[in-house]
Amino acid sequence: MPGTLLTLERVAIAAATALTAVLFLPSLADPVNVVKLTALVFCAVVAGFLAALRVLRERVVRLPRDPTVYAAAALLAVLLLVTVTAPTLGTAVVGTYGRNSGLLAYAAALLLFFLGSRAWDAASTPILLLTLLAGGLFTAAYGLLQYEGIDHFAWNNPFNPIIAGLGNPDFASAYVGLCVPVAAWGALWDRWALPWRVASGVAGVLCLLVALLSSAVQGPIAAAAGLLVIAAAWFMNRGGSTARAGLTTLGGLAVFGVATAVAGWAAHVGPLASSFTDNSGRARGWYWEGALTMLRHHPVLGVGLDHYGAYWRQVRPYAATRALGGQEFSDAAHSVPLQMLAEGGVLLGAAYLAFMGLVALSLVRGLRRLDGQARLVLGAVGGVWFAYAVQAAVSIDQVPLLTVNLVAAGAVVGLSASAVREIRLPGALRPAAETATKRRVPALPREREWTGADTGFATAVAVGCLVVLWFALLPLRASAATHTGDVALANRNGNAALAAFQKANRLQPGVGLYWQKTANLYQAVRLPSLALQTYVRGADADPFDVSLLMAGARLAATQKDDALQARLLHRAAAVDPTNPLTALEVAAFDAGHGDLAAAGRELDRALAALPQHADMWAARGQVYAAAKDPAGARAAYQRALALQADNPVAKHGLAVLDAKP
Repeated sequence: MPGTLLTLERVAIAAATALTAVLFLPSLADPVNVVKLTALVFCAVVAGFLAALRVLRERVVRLPRDPTVYAAAALLAVLLLVTVTAPTLGTAVVGTYGRNSGLLAYAAALLLFFLGSRAWDAASTPILLLTLLAGGLFTAAYGLLQYEGIDHFAWNNPFNPIIAGLGNPDFASAYVGLCVPVAAWGALWDRWALPWRVASGVAGVLCLLVALLSSAVQGPIAAAAGLLVIAAAWFMNRGGSTARAGLTTLGGLAVFGVATAVAGWAAHVGPLASSFTDNSGRARGWYWEGALTMLRHHPVLGVGLDHYGAYWRQVRPYAATRALGGQEFSDAAHSVPLQMLAEGGVLLGAAYLAFMGLVALSLVRGLRRLDGQARLVLGAVGGVWFAYAVQAAVSIDQVPLLTVNLVAAGAVVGLSASAVREIRLPGALRPAAETATKRRVPALPREREWTGADTGFATAVAVGCLVVLWFALLPLRASAATHTGDVALANRNGNAALAAFQKANRLQPGVGLYWQKTANLYQAVRLPSLALQTYVRGADADPFDVSLLMAGARLAATQKDDALQARLLHRAAAVDPTNPLTALEVAAFDAGHGDLAAAGRELDRALAALPQHADMWAARGQVYAAAKDPAGARAAYQRALALQADNPVAKHGLAVLDAKP
């Protein structure tokens, strides 16, 4: 029985790495991310329940004697801290809409790490590797079909067509890149017949091809990093001069790779220069700069887990605003370590880096200690983990990727640990050696008999798991309700649409998009008072949704509610200070209500980021004119006309000034 439970637990852990990559559900408002989060939590709960049954059966908790386990516990504790101190708790727990990398995802993946660190060994880890390879093959095959224009689903995808079931070519490329070292392991694994080894090698080539065709740099970089580790394990198994020569060559390749990346980033030279100088590369630099600014403003606890997007508009560099426009938005730093620093300050950044550093040390120790096929297996799973770590420096922790990171890390620790610490709980049988000494006769290990107390504990654990699953399903149910509402609205069934949108609001109140859909429907059926109430409730639940705040402010204006309009407009300006649409509306309101100084400040702040915006210069001229500053008004109008010769506001303003004696 314990052996069966352990096998099922391993299957549940491994399944998380593939299911989070391949699952999607078109009948959801967000067909990609929320279903992956649900799959991750489901696998973690199932694996945790099976592990709990094993502990109840044996009354023994086993943990590797590895400091990485304690670092993971510290990481989880800090994640909890930055969650409860975040501006909006719901966002920190579930994650932002369309991303879902909040506490729920990290806690579930860390649980899989803890379970895997004492569940995986050299004989069982191939279960994990084969599951990863299956996920990679699905992603690669689906990506190739998309590349050829063959896809049953009409994805809203403005990027490279290769997205598979991950919603973005960067994520698809990264995932197949992580699977390349697994395929290399399969080609080298001497327990497979030659046809299977050849097939594994072909799968690796297919994954690498898809990574290259995706035009995303993450996949090829991840594949190269992972292959270095599996190659190191293979050379170490050769021993002697072959091992020394091989490891020296691999070290040189690693140094060359790092130097090439640094040269491309710092000096904009070399084969990777375009990755840092094209639009995507320059944008990444701005996202990194924004993360560091958040860290400076919130150095200890950061801005809150998964709140990067909430603060991005306030800290984005002027260069980003000028190049990408005032409405440009990013909800991620595009670098996992920088994201951790921005969202959790030095506490989370240090905990994350310590954890990753200790996993790396465990991998090195394990490669030195093991040999033969055990070392090769560790090289494969270590290659997956190292491939993730390298690409994470320039990528985002989407649910499938953070799952692979922590599951692979657990396998690395489990394989590398030289000893296991046993915590014997009350009721555990004495070790066989101890029993034999006391009786002075040999004693065989015995199994504990299942008791009524065990049944009670198991029932309590099962109920707890069901409660967790119930709450974990809330985002999925809310997304399904929103999709149902959209379909009903398209079919002109307003009552059904309203009921569905209201259900989504109840299930996940922290998503501003759901509130906006409800308010829009109220407006469409000419119930402005209910629409306005909905906007206000939504803005209170999701205070960083600018579109929700602005829509509510405009409706408040039609309802002649100046106080509410002012409150919503100024909240929007605080969240999005350099967006010209926001600045123009807020300045017009303030000027119209006699606060010319505030109107001027709003426009000056936005013009500092967008000095080439003609309409804002024209509005600034109006504010100067209202403040009886004709020289300032004339200069602002002339600046607007220099940028846009036919700007009507500036032309009229200058005409008025010229007509005055």
